[in-house]
Amino acid sequence: MDSYSIIEQFSYPGLFFLLILGGLGVPFFPEDLILIACGVMISMGIIKPVPAVLISYTGLIFSDFMLYLAGRKFGRKIVTNRRFEKILSPSKFFLIEKKFRRHSTLIMLLGRLLVGFRAQVFLLSGITKVSMAKFLIIDSVGSAVVLSIMVTAGYLGGKFLESVQKGMLYIEYIIGFLVVIAVILMIIYLSYKYLTKSNNKIQ
Repeated sequence: MDSYSIIEQFSYPGLFFLLILGGLGVPFFPEDLILIACGVMISMGIIKPVPAVLISYTGLIFSDFMLYLAGRKFGRKIVTNRRFEKILSPSKFFLIEKKFRRHSTLIMLLGRLLVGFRAQVFLLSGITKVSMAKFLIIDSVGSAVVLSIMVTAGYLGGKFLESVQKGMLYIEYIIGFLVVIAVILMIIYLSYKYLTKSNNKIQ
């Protein structure tokens, strides 16, 4: 059963559960695709926008906070812990740590936008003892940005597909969808470039 089917069958609890799994790095349930599916289903009237967005937002922050608490509890030992080594390996830890201690606020914001660094940044926030209040404030902002972009992309994509099925191509949906995709790709590229540009120096 895929993410779309789970959300359709279990509605809002299914959406929340999938976002928790995706946030914790469970394979086959990436957060971004779940949010895009959420947008598509909103466009189709399967789920209502307000509860869907609120539940999605809560799910993102909750899963991030669980990783943050794990980092605080285990500290640097988490790098060699078997339960977390696939999420935060020693190489990734040293790659991010140096930048993180100098620019923790920026790294936490950028980390929310990247699939490859997302969970690592949240764990590192806990390991380096970032204050709980600071983490929640920054993560709330970052989650709101990601949620807005992905759900909007899914919504526009759903409307576009609906218009194609009806034989009516609305140019505004096409342009809007392409603009959202371009913004997502640009943010991911710039964030990834910033986080990895000192890789050679660290190694």
